[in-house]
Amino acid sequence: MSSKLSPKRIALWFLICSVAVSAILGIIIVLAGTFSDLQIRIILTTLTISAASICALASGALWEKRRARFLSLTGAILAALAAVLVIAGIWTEAESSEFWKFAASVSLLAVATAHVCLLGLARLAPKFAWIRVAASVAVYFLAGLFIYIIYFTPRGDTGVRIIGAISIIVAALTILTPIFHRLSHGDLGVSDPTTAKTDFELFATVTCPQCGSAQPNSLSPIKCASCGCRFVVVILGENSTWSLVEGK
Repeated sequence: MSSKLSPKRIALWFLICSVAVSAILGIIIVLAGTFSDLQIRIILTTLTISAASICALASGALWEKRRARFLSLTGAILAALAAVLVIAGIWTEAESSEFWKFAASVSLLAVATAHVCLLGLARLAPKFAWIRVAASVAVYFLAGLFIYIIYFTPRGDTGVRIIGAISIIVAALTILTPIFHRLSHGDLGVSDPTTAKTDFELFATVTCPQCGSAQPNSLSPIKCASCGCRFVVVILGENSTWSLVEGK
């Protein structure tokens, strides 16, 4: 396994550290019985880092699947930017409403992008691919409505009703996505032989089933350099690999 830190691993370590710091500070405050301004700022900072790390984790998961890397990179950048803005506002005691509106807008976009990245992890058959597009549009539309309300106070309850309706749609599509992911397994296993290449990383070598010598691994036909045996490594599912021996 490569020792290089991936975006997902970096976000995971940030999350672990921020949660640990928050827990320690919380215990200290509870035992001391005092809430100083400094302690409150530190706790809010660690909570902000935790939230940003969760969003970055969602984006990093999609990055490691080697899908929609532009989207996953955008999600990580938005999460980092949102964390920087909120933390800067906490420590500088920013009073500008425009600053906090902008920070809230970036945060909403970061959360929306993390949501879409999680939806992107689903492997969908072509007949179910529409739900990912519909869910992504609904998620960003909902985020846009919240941003609109932040900058422009709506009159009446029409805006709230629309947000409620879109929220229900987002929830329904989000729940249906993993269900369609499960229903797509059979179709993808038969009609999409290339999915194994994108979802699995092969070991560098494979053992010849006839003589036991190590050979360079590949999903294409392999010929053993020692005994001449020809075989193919076929990945049948997420947890199953079979070697089919054709003979010399």
